[in-house]
This record gives sequence, C-alpha cells and structure tokens, in this order.
Amino acid sequence: MFDLLKDAFVKIKRQLVGRGSLSEKEIAEFLRTLRVTLLEADVNYKAAKAFISILEEKLDTADIYTSLQPGKQALRVIYDELTAFLGGKTEKLEFAKPPTVILLLGLQGVGKTTMAAKLAKMYASRKPLLVAADIKRPAAVEQLESLAARAKVDFFSPPKPRSRNIDTCMAALKHARKVGNQLVIIDSAGRLHIDEDMVTELVEIKSKLEPSYSFLVLDGLVGQDALRQTQDFHAQLTVSGGILTKLDGDARGGAAISFRHVTGVPIYFIGTGEKLADLEVFHPDRIAARILGEGDVASVVEQVQLVVDQKQSAELAQKLMEGRLNFEDLLVQMKQLAKMGDLSKLLEKLPAGMTGGMSAADFDPAEIKRTEAIILSMTAEERRNPDLLDGSRKLRIARGSGTTPADINQLIKQMDEMQRMSSMMKGGGVDPRLARAGKVSHKSKKKRKKKKKRK
Repeated sequence: MFDLLKDAFVKIKRQLVGRGSLSEKEIAEFLRTLRVTLLEADVNYKAAKAFISILEEKLDTADIYTSLQPGKQALRVIYDELTAFLGGKTEKLEFAKPPTVILLLGLQGVGKTTMAAKLAKMYASRKPLLVAADIKRPAAVEQLESLAARAKVDFFSPPKPRSRNIDTCMAALKHARKVGNQLVIIDSAGRLHIDEDMVTELVEIKSKLEPSYSFLVLDGLVGQDALRQTQDFHAQLTVSGGILTKLDGDARGGAAISFRHVTGVPIYFIGTGEKLADLEVFHPDRIAARILGEGDVASVVEQVQLVVDQKQSAELAQKLMEGRLNFEDLLVQMKQLAKMGDLSKLLEKLPAGMTGGMSAADFDPAEIKRTEAIILSMTAEERRNPDLLDGSRKLRIARGSGTTPADINQLIKQMDEMQRMSSMMKGGGVDPRLARAGKVSHKSKKKRKKKKKRK
C-alpha cells in the first residue's frame, strides 16, 4: 500500500537525515523533487501545489537553517503537514440512539457490496443487519446474502414480490428495531455512471431513512476520477465521508492524499485486501508515518491484542523459559497466528529496523500449514511428549500429513533449538551445557581451597 509514495519519501528522507546543515537552495531542490513525486503518485495537481506551498512556508519558519539536526527537523515538519493534509484526526463511528444506520453509496464495481460485509464483520459486536437495496444488478442480493453468511451477521432480503428499494430500506429499519440490531448497513444500488434516476432514488432513500452516515465507496485504483465522483455525489447527496477500496493493489495512493483537500470530507476506512477482515480505520497520523517509511506499530499492536489470548501467551512464555514447551503448545500458538490473517501485511506495517531484515516474502503460508498438518497428525500423547517419536511413529505422521520423516525431524530440531535458546536466555546467554561444565569447575575450585586450608 502506498508503495510508490513510500519509496519516494524514503529516498528523500535519506537525503535529509544526517545533514549537518541545509541551505535555502537545498530546501528548494527538495521541494521540487517532492512536487514531482506527488504528481507521479496521482495526487491532484491543486492538492500537490497547496501541500508544497504549506511546506515551503512551514520550513521557512521552523528554524531549519539554524537547527543542530536540520534533516530531522524538516522530516518532522513534513510528517505534521502530511498528517494534517490527510485529515488530521481519526474519524470514528458514534453509536448513539440505536440503530445506527450506514448508507453506502457508489458506482458499480467499486466494491460496495463487499465493503458492506467488511463493515459488518468489523462491528460484529453491534449485531449488524445487512440490507440488500440493489435489485437491479443481477445477483446483487444473492451476493450480499452469501457475504452475510460468511461474516456471520443478520441479512435482510427485499420482500417478495420485490418492491422498490426505499420500501426495502424502511422495512429493514422496522425489522432492526424489532429484533434489536444496533447497526444497519444499507447496500444501495449503483450505476456505471452517475445518472438522474439513481440520484433521485438515493435522495429519496436518504430523506426518508435519515441515515447516521452516508459513505461514498470509491475504487482506490481510479485515482483522480475518485475525487470527481466524490464532488458529484457530495454536491447532490451531501456524503459524510469516503471509503477507499483496493489500496492493496497497484493504487498509487494519490487519491488518499488529495481526498480531504479536494472534497472537504474525511476518509473513514480503507480496504486493504479481498478478505472480509481486510478493512482498516483510516488514521491520518499512522498513514503519514507509513508513507514516510516509519511504519505503523500502533496498528500492529492493536491487531495482535485482538486475537492473542494474553493468559495463554503468558503460560507459553513460562513453559518456554522452563524448557517445557511441546508440540501441543506450538499448535495453540499457530492457531493464534492464523487469526491475525496475512502475516506479510502485518510485517509491512513495521519499520525496517524492527523486521530483523525479514520481508513479507519470508512468511510462507504453505510452510505454516505444513507444520500444522504434522502436529495434527500426532496423537495427543506424542504432542505432549516429543521423546516418544521414534522411526515408526514419524513414518505414520508423515503419511498422515503428506510430508516426509525428514520434515518431521526438521520440526523436532527446530523445537529443540527453541528450547536450547530459551535455556540460554534464562542462564544469562550461556549454553546450558557450558553452564553445567562451569558449575562443576566452580565446585572443584572450592574443594581445592578447602584442602589447602586443612593442610
């Protein structure tokens, strides 16, 4: 996500950091390079011009030329202004008088129906109700019903014979109040382009339904056209904010930077993949840090806290330090990792200095599944006591997991290495075999001292 922008900003950062001084000429050259970078990333030209003008003014008044670390001072200014340009503060949904109603708007093909299910999954604790209000697009109702089943949330289908979309919305709202849904998400009808009939229908739905939020779903790949769509929709329907989808693909990220400046409305969410869990709240400060190559550790911590059982993790750490780790414990840990989703995406949010040189390619999902298959092919007793794994047992496990005895030997070796390393950590970084040898030597020295005293 934002790869083009990130690469460009990282290069600029390298040029700035470590400089003992910065001249007006160097600042001017840096701003020229940045302007080109923004335009290449599909940032709206008016937004790019405004951003550079603000930076020019701020850099001129930030004591850059007299600072002891001018490069870092300049980067701080860039970070602050980029955060402000992205919206400044994080926009969060407020759940006041239930049900909270979200009306999703947008053209066909932007991912509106999938976004409805992603929002429902994100706010599953609110007992969401997904409403199919698009009877014109073939299979739109069936698609949303299938997604609702995957997200394990309630679904409201248009009454039969299928009536107008506004009637479906009002019936769904009445149903939600009756059964206690705290959140209602309306998947409205879209078109290939904005036309009079669509706008008339949406105006009627918005007027009678009085939704808490009207979000415009936009394809992040379309760049400048996303901004034009927002301006057109906003002029006729007054939208609450935007949701950018498909930012995991080849999107340059320019629309995200331009959005608030050009449209005047904030971004609430961004879609980062095809899975229902691939949805993030838009945090301007965190996105600015990621674009500048500083990572997004806060989001990683939040994601880990959502899926990791703190009690289990503490028990596992204790077992590891005491050398009691077994394959049953490893299986529990792997299941927790699986809940985090794509580990490569998690790694991308970390600063380069925190990844230990690893890249997203180092996390092979197939390898994790193979390890899980091996452990699941063991008996409960074998998992708890790996010493039982002789040749015949390894052969049986290999057949059951579709692997080889060599793969099982490698896994056992990795487990032994983990135990050895944990023992070293406990012993102050000394190999346990050397530690034991050291203790014998220490005792021998004591005995020799006692003999000398007796003499």
